[in-house]
Amino acid sequence: MSNHQTFPQFTRLPTEIRRLIWIHALPRGRIQLFAKNVPWENWRLLPPVIAHVCQESREVAMNHAVVRGFPTAEDTQTTTWFIGSRDILELHSGYPYPLSNPEPFFAAVERMAINANDFEGDIEVVIRDLIEGHRFHSVKVVYLIVEQIETAYWPRFRPDITEQDKGKGTILDLSSEEDQRKIEDYKTWARFQEMSPVFPRHEDVALALSSSLEVVILHEIRLYHERLLQAGYTEGDGRVSLPTSTPIPPDDPWIIQQRKRLPEFRPALLILGWR
Repeated sequence: MSNHQTFPQFTRLPTEIRRLIWIHALPRGRIQLFAKNVPWENWRLLPPVIAHVCQESREVAMNHAVVRGFPTAEDTQTTTWFIGSRDILELHSGYPYPLSNPEPFFAAVERMAINANDFEGDIEVVIRDLIEGHRFHSVKVVYLIVEQIETAYWPRFRPDITEQDKGKGTILDLSSEEDQRKIEDYKTWARFQEMSPVFPRHEDVALALSSSLEVVILHEIRLYHERLLQAGYTEGDGRVSLPTSTPIPPDDPWIIQQRKRLPEFRPALLILGWR
């Protein structure tokens, strides 16, 4: 195999191919935090490396990112480059953040994370917004963070981590075979370092998490149903009629339909460390 780090023929490739390569080179799995009383400048995502390569690569990066400014007293040029199809939006505390304007991020995000211990707080409000369709129209997965682990060796979970993104952590999906392999590889390495890290297993947290989640979802769907009735609605989306009796049983077709519209919820770990 050649050790050459250049590919002079790149510019001769068709534009469509070059753009696909630039898209493939975009970072993935970075975390953009939204939290009450957390300094924004400590958590904003910087432009990806490819944004500095050439005009074409920068255009690709900008087309895939929500580039927003949140000026502060110390830094009037504060910006973040959030890539909705690649990065993860962590809703930490204080949702829905009335003192800022996170709506562009909510519209773009496909994966977000939230503390699994907050079923009577932020999770409840997020689920309400997901059910009513006010926000998060593109979300496919919601990670429920069951534990936060701090380790100086956390970049071993993401060998592709760039220097500019260190310190912002990473999400490990306990339902993912790939992430489970990362955990096992880390534990094997740690044993050689005479460490004995302990990680929660999917089977230890999934059942209790699912039970709590279903209680909140059913409750919020029923409240949504009551609000629709009060507003005078008699039909759903044209496929399933809106029931007129209350409370609706959990196996009602309308309840099942609303449940299917929600994204997938997965238990996850938040791995944090220091530079």
